[in-house]
Amino acid sequence: MQLRCFAYLDGFLIQIKVSSSSETGTIKAYFSGHYQSYGINVQAACDYECRLVYAALDSPGGANDIASLRKTKCSHVIHKLALRKFVICDNAFACSEKLLNPFSSVEKDKPAKNEFNFYLSQLRISIEQTFGIMTAK
Repeated sequence: MQLRCFAYLDGFLIQIKVSSSSETGTIKAYFSGHYQSYGINVQAACDYECRLVYAALDSPGGANDIASLRKTKCSHVIHKLALRKFVICDNAFACSEKLLNPFSSVEKDKPAKNEFNFYLSQLRISIEQTFGIMTAK
């Protein structure tokens, strides 16, 4: 069976200057413990040619990718995808009928699952390249 990938999805932190509490409400919500900086969580999707097909700046930097995705219109589009159409993502997202992510370290001991992870990582490179192009890295 051939995978039919609709898009490649990931989160990206855009760093910001710390705003005042009168502007943002809770300053702490914008702090990302993972990156140890303040920012905005961007949920973005691209196609196989690294063209951005969706981007949303709906969450503060402290929000995880799953919570951020749920706030976007993209999550509704993903949910309504046709049968055997998928969005490729990383382990920051929960695997579902429409979101494909790699097997965890415990599960990937079997050769078939390890091969699936390798194939998926080759596909996910598109979104990482898109972020690199977007930030001119």
